[in-house]
Amino acid sequence: MKTYLSILISFLLFAMASCVQDEVAEEVLDDDDLLKSHQIEEGKYKGILPRAAEWYISLPEGWEDMYPRYMIFYAHGLQDPEEGPNLPNDTISNRSVEDIITGMGLGYATTSYRDDGFIAYEAVEDIQALHKKVCKVLKKMPPDIFILGGPSEGGLVTALTLERYPKSFDGALSICGPIGNFFEQVQYNGNFHVLFNYFFGEDLAALGYSTGSPLGVGEDIMDQWRSGELSAAVQQVLYADALQGGLKLLQLLTCAHVTTDMTDPVAMGTAALQCLRYNIMITDDLIDRLDGIVPFNNLETVYSGSLNDDALNNNILRVNANSYLAAMMSIKKYETTGNIQIPFVTIHTTRDHVTPFWHDEIYREKIVSNANEMLHTSLPVLNFGHCTIEESDIIRGLGIVINQIEMMP
Repeated sequence: MKTYLSILISFLLFAMASCVQDEVAEEVLDDDDLLKSHQIEEGKYKGILPRAAEWYISLPEGWEDMYPRYMIFYAHGLQDPEEGPNLPNDTISNRSVEDIITGMGLGYATTSYRDDGFIAYEAVEDIQALHKKVCKVLKKMPPDIFILGGPSEGGLVTALTLERYPKSFDGALSICGPIGNFFEQVQYNGNFHVLFNYFFGEDLAALGYSTGSPLGVGEDIMDQWRSGELSAAVQQVLYADALQGGLKLLQLLTCAHVTTDMTDPVAMGTAALQCLRYNIMITDDLIDRLDGIVPFNNLETVYSGSLNDDALNNNILRVNANSYLAAMMSIKKYETTGNIQIPFVTIHTTRDHVTPFWHDEIYREKIVSNANEMLHTSLPVLNFGHCTIEESDIIRGLGIVINQIEMMP
């Protein structure tokens, strides 16, 4: 334990020293030298933000002579605990988001955030720090228009940022983010977890494995998932069920209200694996960030859609570690208000099994209640899967945001 603590303390001190050193060095440089000090290649710049988050800027050719200059701030999605934080290298249709953005003649800026795991609340401040860094580093050729966007968790970061700091950006784009009702998202995840264990827990235990529960997962189970060992065991029990007609999987997806192609056994199995992965990798992280509060509560939940709902409701794990109200209040900081003041486009796949489409509908209701519906455009994408969009969807969404910005008084 002492060795671990000494390593951790050394790392934190090094990170803090690096940040301070970076900031102090910037203060003594003029604008040209400051830009050059961060250049890693032509048009690309990199450095460290406060709290050790990395930042990265990529400029399109001819940026200096453009007017107006558009800078797209990219808020990346979830990075599993212990696997980051890293600068994103996300792709759409096998093309990097960076290339898509700069290929449109727009600037691209992003950050790793200060930590991995579910960091949405803190990431808002990292995006703000990135905004300040872009203005400082590009002081001699600054952006004229600032647009924020991101997928999944990054979509939530986007919504929270534009609500918390309405004057930092001119427009925004959220893709398949849990922006409608985060508490209901946690209940959706937890219900899938306990239902999976009800239908497949014994089969998995016979192979020597467990998925934990919404009360906690444990590092050993997470390591088994990271290695592929646990996911392979889950696939084995799903395959065994498929040989018997796939009734358990069908009941699981039906009872959990998971939207997927029920005519395609592969799609059904993939949806189950991906939903389970989020529970295994994020449950403990979220509980830690909530100071030990378990945000899931199914004490009074009535499940339906199985071959024997009475048996299901009598025997499924009931979680009541904290009251329903306490669970709801614990994650209030992740909830959006819908109080937007800038053009905002939301893109969401209609058959998203990870972050359901109802988030888009609920967020729209919040916006309407704030009488800001003229600032919002919803772009549903008729497709199965989480964030399964095309480059054309991004181009269309950005086009709408930019057009609305240009029409603003």
